[in-house]
Amino acid sequence: MIRASIDIGSNSVLLLAAELDDSGNKILKEILNLSFITSLGKDLDKTKQFHPDSMKATFEALTDYKKQLEKINIDPSEVLITATEASRVATNAIEFYAKVKNELGFSVVLITSKGEAYYTALGVVSGVNSDESELVIMDIGGASTELIHIQVAPFKILSTVSLPVGSVRATDWRKDLIFEERMMALLNQDFSTYFTKSLICVAGSMTSLAAMFMGHNLYDDKKIDGLTIKFSSFKEFSSSLQNTNTENLLLQFPHLGKRAPMVAAGAIVAEMIGDKLKIENMKISTRGLRYGTLIQGEIDGQFTIG
Repeated sequence: MIRASIDIGSNSVLLLAAELDDSGNKILKEILNLSFITSLGKDLDKTKQFHPDSMKATFEALTDYKKQLEKINIDPSEVLITATEASRVATNAIEFYAKVKNELGFSVVLITSKGEAYYTALGVVSGVNSDESELVIMDIGGASTELIHIQVAPFKILSTVSLPVGSVRATDWRKDLIFEERMMALLNQDFSTYFTKSLICVAGSMTSLAAMFMGHNLYDDKKIDGLTIKFSSFKEFSSSLQNTNTENLLLQFPHLGKRAPMVAAGAIVAEMIGDKLKIENMKISTRGLRYGTLIQGEIDGQFTIG
């Protein structure tokens, strides 16, 4: 069988279409795996609305995805589509997704932070190779970061917390000179549940940073999936990014594209959380939310909003 899922995040819109086994629980072959940077979380704390340019970019991305899916005979109505933190905050989200439904045929489901954590963890577990019975996952998005403590087998969420900071929000906070204040407030709580030596890191900010850490000027999932990075080395790398401008980053790492202005802030967020969790290394997973919904085959009503 073939299924497709789309993850509308606070920074990117991701499409996955894949062939699954007869049980629907295992991905046999990825057919489409595409990404557009649309920055839906841009200026969200100030305006509480999607920026017009971000809505335009998101609509264009979804229009392209519709064409790609039709080539493999998948109707827009069959696609599992989730929207996360930026869409939970934006007051014009419902209106925008009504337009998407009317003009493109995609039904977007707004999910809770717990749903985001559940499907992200499910996607990660589907591809992780570990002997550990429990794992801790960090998902840095555009506007939020999920920390997820899971039991591997049988799969179970043990605890999760959603922090309202991601690479886009952090970039905005740095521009407004409130980053340190906001981060210290967010991290002023008990995170002992999430203490771990090895932190599994997912989503675009961390996968892009991993490719940069390795010196890759072309992005390739297969070259970074499962990569382990010593946290002390990552902190040195993060420090080197902070005074590098966007133009230089793009010269060195053209694969960053529209993500380039946000990666330095994303690295600082990862560094501060890693310190808080007392980690020794980071393990990169290129799987996440869209993989989880694809494998589940449905979006559970307990995780939906509205």
